[in-house]
Amino acid sequence: MDSITEEYKRLKEKHPGDILLFQVGIFYRIMLDDARKVAGQLGLKLLISGEADDPLIYCGFPKSGLDKYTGKLVRAGFYVAVAGQVKLENGGVRREISEVIRCSKT
Repeated sequence: MDSITEEYKRLKEKHPGDILLFQVGIFYRIMLDDARKVAGQLGLKLLISGEADDPLIYCGFPKSGLDKYTGKLVRAGFYVAVAGQVKLENGGVRREISEVIRCSKT
């Protein structure tokens, strides 16, 4: 498992009921079970990467589509956690939850 997947899982543990939008460069990824739940609803293709015995399933969209896809998820009744990138002094990045969107479910 790569460090991006580990970081995703760490943040997902803190927000298990939310769809986690996880920034990777100029894209947001939705991974694993979240991706399976929402890809069709959002009109996104499921992608598979990694090793054959431990594939990573995800879908994604450009950073510029954040409002559009967050809106679609919220209107569909999902809670959303947005993990943006924070640049570190050493030049690396880490992700942290920058916003959680929860509207009342009817």
